[in-house]
This record gives sequence, structure tokens and C-alpha cells, in this order.
Amino acid sequence: MNPALLNWGIISTARINDEVIPAIEHSSRSRLLGVASRDEQRARAYAAERGIPRSYGSYAALLADQEIDCVYISLPNSLHVPMASAALEAGKHVLCEKPLATSHEEAVGLIEQARTSGLILMEAFMYRHHDRTRLLRELVEGGAIGELQLIKSSFHFLAADPASDVRFRPELAGGALRDVGSYCVSLATHLMGAAPDEVTGLARLASSGVDEMFAGVLAFDGGAVNALFDCGMCSNLHIGVTLLGSEGSAHVATPWYPHLPPATIEIHRGEQRETIETSTDNPYWLEVENLCAAVAGETEPTVSAEETLRNLEVLDRLAAAARLPRYQTNPKGTGFQ
Repeated sequence: MNPALLNWGIISTARINDEVIPAIEHSSRSRLLGVASRDEQRARAYAAERGIPRSYGSYAALLADQEIDCVYISLPNSLHVPMASAALEAGKHVLCEKPLATSHEEAVGLIEQARTSGLILMEAFMYRHHDRTRLLRELVEGGAIGELQLIKSSFHFLAADPASDVRFRPELAGGALRDVGSYCVSLATHLMGAAPDEVTGLARLASSGVDEMFAGVLAFDGGAVNALFDCGMCSNLHIGVTLLGSEGSAHVATPWYPHLPPATIEIHRGEQRETIETSTDNPYWLEVENLCAAVAGETEPTVSAEETLRNLEVLDRLAAAARLPRYQTNPKGTGFQ
């Protein structure tokens, strides 16, 4: 076996794995070695169906495997920090689904743990690795639409069965804001390179108590630039980002899924229309490649610890503005055997 390969383990059998598994398998720097579930039979069947060599009947068993170099964590939000902490303690690099933590405060200690251990810890915002995201920021910074004035973004989807969906469970830190709204916040703060001065948020609660729909406003530079976003888990798929500037506008139809068509950024300046073609590279694969390169010391994680902390702080402020309840999270190291 190539000693430069990173052996990956996947913690949980969540649906999102079906996007990440092909990305790991496509990476010339990676080998998918194992998957863990709390149910040994489920883990064994899952591994057999997807051709994964090893299965584990507990998350702790996977972490005890000395051949596993890094883990991808796709557990519910409330378990991200305790599981990532345990993985770091076991000497594993970590790619963890967003949001990395349920709060800014919760993430600070985890990020310090990763720094102290010398291990890579990266939040899995896959869209941030794509050239469409990079080009959009370069266009703004280059004045392609004049002075940026407004960022409008949406991310809605229809949950098939809210009764069984972990995103509707408050004890697992569910809710639309931290699930899909986090993308809108991430892009706004990325484009601005800063946290907003002020935030406003309104939420509609599901019967379970989580926010099933959320609308927010982020005010940057004293209100010179505003970001408006809406997100939810109870309507058909609706996504998109539009930037309004003093001299024109830019629109991306599929900002969160940049490998899907249309692979373009549309620029409007008065009567002029320009279509900028972008790649259809898979962002999950780009994410895996970035983590591998960071482990090798060739580059820094595209989603930095500082960016993660900034976004979590903004999510906390939005949740407070909408008077959402604080999540009760598990103590470090518990609840994930």
C-alpha cells in the first residue's frame, strides 16, 4: 500500500455519506478503510453494500483502529464536538460536518485541542472549496458590479419525514438555521471577510420546538452592505445567491451545489449580460483533497479555524435575536459509544 495514502474512517451511516464516500474513493491520496455505527449489524451491512473493507459496531472501536488516519464525522450536530474531541484524542485528523459545534463557545476548546495536538480539524463546508465560490469573491473584490450593497441568499428543502428527521430534534441541536442557514451565513461572511456589525433574525418553530424556517439580516460596515437570507426545511428545494452592486448584479443559481448545472455566474450591468463559465468539479472531492494536502503540510485548510469560529459566533447571535432556545449538548466524551 502507498504509505502516502490516508486511511479514512466514517463515523455514522448518515445519508450525506453517499456524497462523501465517492469523493474519498476518487481521491488518489485516500483510502476508505472503515465505517462505524452503534449497531454492529447495520455497520456490517452498510460496509458490504458499499464495498468498505472494515465495519465497527461502535464509534470507539473505529477510533481504536491504529490504521485509521482520519475520520469523517456525519453525526447529528449535538455529537460533533464530543466525537471530534475523542477522535483527536485518538490521534486522528478530523473532517466534521457543519456546523462544527452548536455554539462558538463549544468550538473554542475543540479547536485549541486540535492545535495543541498538531492534528488537522476542518469543518465540512464543501462549497467553499469550489472555484465558483472563489470567482464570486474575486468578482466582488475586483469591482465587477461596482460597490457591493446587498447579498440575497436562500436555501430551502423539504424534509421527507420530520417525525424521523434528526434535524427536527432539539436535543440533537437541529433546526434550519444551523443546517441550511449556515451556508447563507458562511457565504456572506466569506464575501465580506468579516462578521456583521448587527444581526436580526426571525424564526418559525416546528411542533418539536426547532426552527423549521428562518429569515435573517446581517448588517456590515454600519449598514453599507446588508445580507438578507431565508432558509427552511418545509418547502421544495429553493436555492440561489444574488449580489447587488452600485453598477450591476451577479447571480449564482446553485451556490451550495456547485457541481450541478448551471455551472455559471451571471453578471448584469444595465443592458449588458455576461455569463462566466465555472468548473463542475465535485466539491466533496475538492474538500477531501484539501484535507489530505493540509495533513501533508502542503497547504492550509480552506475552511480555517478562524472562519469557523466567526460563523458560529454569527449563528449564535442570530439564534439569540430570534429567541431560539440554547441547545443542551452532551459533555465531552459522552453519548456516542
